[in-house]
Amino acid sequence: MFNTAMLSSRLLVLAVVTLASAEASCGRGCLIIDQAYLLDTRDDLYLVYRVTGFQDKVEFFEVYRGKPAFDSCGSTESSPIATAFYERNAGLLKKVELHDNRLEIIYTHDPSESIEPRKARLSQ
Repeated sequence: MFNTAMLSSRLLVLAVVTLASAEASCGRGCLIIDQAYLLDTRDDLYLVYRVTGFQDKVEFFEVYRGKPAFDSCGSTESSPIATAFYERNAGLLKKVELHDNRLEIIYTHDPSESIEPRKARLSQ
């Protein structure tokens, strides 16, 4: 006979152990670690490419005034002055432009004009 009470308690133990190990790895309980890459700097502005998510990844670019410091979870206390989501289904990345406090991602369908996100630089 199958004992559902035993199965439920085992799943609860597994969930608690998983959460505890995630907290221990980052020190403050983050379940998902962001990957943050500092790409470029100009006039005290810093371009960051960030990837977050567990299975469905979300990619975006951020611009900070002053160099942001990231913790082991990929988080920072600094607030970006501009953010733009990178949508791979919109096309290939051509460049990232900063207009005042607005970030714009320029897409292309020509592979010869495209760049990898981690090679992006601030364009004005």
